[in-house]
Amino acid sequence: MSLGDSGAMSGEGLFAGIAVGADQRRQDRYVAHRTAINVDRQRCLVLDISSGGLRMQTPPGSWQVGDDIHGLLVCKAGGADIRVVVRGRIVRLDPDGQTVGVQFAPLSPAHQQAVDAIIQMMERLEIEASYEQARHPKSSPPMLRAAVAIAVFGATIGIGALYLTVR
Repeated sequence: MSLGDSGAMSGEGLFAGIAVGADQRRQDRYVAHRTAINVDRQRCLVLDISSGGLRMQTPPGSWQVGDDIHGLLVCKAGGADIRVVVRGRIVRLDPDGQTVGVQFAPLSPAHQQAVDAIIQMMERLEIEASYEQARHPKSSPPMLRAAVAIAVFGATIGIGALYLTVR
């Protein structure tokens, strides 16, 4: 199946040496926030993305390793509204059948810039989330704090009673 607009370039040549099986990504991946891809009139949630591809949820049994996809990648995170058409090949099907890994076909420079903008947005969101977590560490739930206070109080009373008994 051809992925080029002219039909001259074979899809087989584009994906020579793809890694099926163990994770062998060459690029850093970023958790995708508010990002989806519309393929075959179906909206699929993108779980993570890199400059070379993405991992997305898929309807059960709809795609297989080696299938070519063509879709509209949409990111609406961090105030962005980025849309870019991508083509790729499914190179990994997770054992549960719920997610697939897609390797992008070579993108035009403009489309690669749009994908890179999505990645930069995800990187920025990860940095902001880490900064917020460091600034405001999660406090213990109120019930846990009450249980610890009761345990400490009980231990104090127990030690006091033991002290009085030994005297």
